[in-house]
Amino acid sequence: MMNPSTETNEREAPGAQVCERCGATFRCGALAGDASCWCASLPALPLDRLRPGIRCLCPACLTTEAGRGTTSS
Repeated sequence: MMNPSTETNEREAPGAQVCERCGATFRCGALAGDASCWCASLPALPLDRLRPGIRCLCPACLTTEAGRGTTSS
């Protein structure tokens, strides 16, 4: 079980975000003031897969979403 004070600190850290899909806390480099964010290394999602009003996804969920539909059957 996570210590509540540790979880609070992670959510208050510069660039802290909560994944819209799974609720995991992760760091957004763009919001933290880094030169780039980890997500810049992933392929951009097609416009038809972007959802208005949805914020960032964590590395695991964005990697999964970026991999969806890239293989043909």
